[in-house]
Amino acid sequence: MFNKITEHVYIHPAEHYTDRPNIGLIFGEKHSLLFDAGNSADHVEKLKRELSEQGLPFPDFVLLSHWHWDHSFGAKFWNVPIISGRKTNEELEKVSEWKWDDFSMENRIKSGEDIIFCTEMIKREYPDRSKIEVVPADIVFEDKMVLDLGGISCELIHAKGPHSEDSVICFVPSEKFVFLGDANCKDLYGKPWEFDIEHEEDFLSNVAKIPYDKELVADFLKLLEKLDFTYCISGHSEIMTREELFESFSL
Repeated sequence: MFNKITEHVYIHPAEHYTDRPNIGLIFGEKHSLLFDAGNSADHVEKLKRELSEQGLPFPDFVLLSHWHWDHSFGAKFWNVPIISGRKTNEELEKVSEWKWDDFSMENRIKSGEDIIFCTEMIKREYPDRSKIEVVPADIVFEDKMVLDLGGISCELIHAKGPHSEDSVICFVPSEKFVFLGDANCKDLYGKPWEFDIEHEEDFLSNVAKIPYDKELVADFLKLLEKLDFTYCISGHSEIMTREELFESFSL
């Protein structure tokens, strides 16, 4: 179910079993924007069904927060223009060439191109991995793009952040709300950490041990300080106040 946050912002909550992220819906008088595409055709079908059941507008555009599979693999199934930052699109073009058999997936873990956590979650979400189809964006921007939805504007900002260099956030000034994607999260690719699907209960404690890159956090906070927002939401957690977000970085 999409939960109403403001008159123009709704959020579909994350589903942790297959690492489905929070999905945002922002709409104005003319157009609507979906923040993140979902991680599969099944995820997208669920989102479409619930939009229809709730009488909410289907998106005219979908914005990708970054290239990671859980935020981007649903893009193919929306049949509307997909928007991304340039760096995200470059990564998607690479991933679109990947093969999804066990051997290829294991080799990417060994090479560092992918991590075991994502590999295990993909296997759960896709019992038939032949259905994976990664597509590049239709609209690509460099640093910032403003999207007018009709009385509501969205500022799409290449924010980088500690999680992934290509991270894009969506600031909705009139609602004083920011969609962060995973931009505020730890870098699961850059630092060694442990994940065992047989002991998923240890996931959060293991991630907590990963250190933040202090320089990336400092730059990210400088960017956020310039934005007049009251609430925000990350990719896989609950809504936070501005103060809670700033306090969440333990350096």
